[in-house]
Amino acid sequence: MKKKVNSLTAGGQTRPEILPGDIFKDNRGERVTVKMITNNRITYIREGYSGECVFPVERFEREFSPVKRQTFSEWCKSNNTAEKIQYLRALIAAKRAGK
Repeated sequence: MKKKVNSLTAGGQTRPEILPGDIFKDNRGERVTVKMITNNRITYIREGYSGECVFPVERFEREFSPVKRQTFSEWCKSNNTAEKIQYLRALIAAKRAGK
């Protein structure tokens, strides 16, 4: 029996959805921010660089990887802000005691 091909069957590779404002990094770790997306082009800005860059979608996906976004609670856990605050308070108290 021959298999029918209709428009409901998926074909090709799936792409992650890239939206304006998304942050990516290249193989050197430099960050870029997506500014605009058209049919086959992605316009982005590198950090510390004023000009815009344009890549085809395929090349952009090949050369850049998305940066994982963290929630505020995840950021606090990874940075351990409570210990930093205690350390800074101890430094301030030591400096005041030394006057």
